[in-house]
Amino acid sequence: MYKSTNTDFHGESEASNLKSAKANFPRARKHARRGDDAELLVLASEIRAARAQSGLTQAQLALVSGVGRDTVIALENGRPGVSLGGALRVMKGLGLSLRPPVASP
Repeated sequence: MYKSTNTDFHGESEASNLKSAKANFPRARKHARRGDDAELLVLASEIRAARAQSGLTQAQLALVSGVGRDTVIALENGRPGVSLGGALRVMKGLGLSLRPPVASP
């Protein structure tokens, strides 16, 4: 019986190519990376807490908000690059809003 193996034009298997690529570039999964801006991490924490309080999964929140799950994940990880519109839709889906900073007396 013929057994198919996935090999590239050099005769190397896909599995060995993938293993060597991972060994050469050890990185966290894209969704697992966190931002490093303190203010974004505070916002991320508030969004995650509000989602948990509401009992929604990331996928459910994305559906309710009209954004992709990757947007919710990026917001919850405090990563920059999420559009303001996307962030506002997620916040609205959770009943949150932007508050202007309160001036100190």
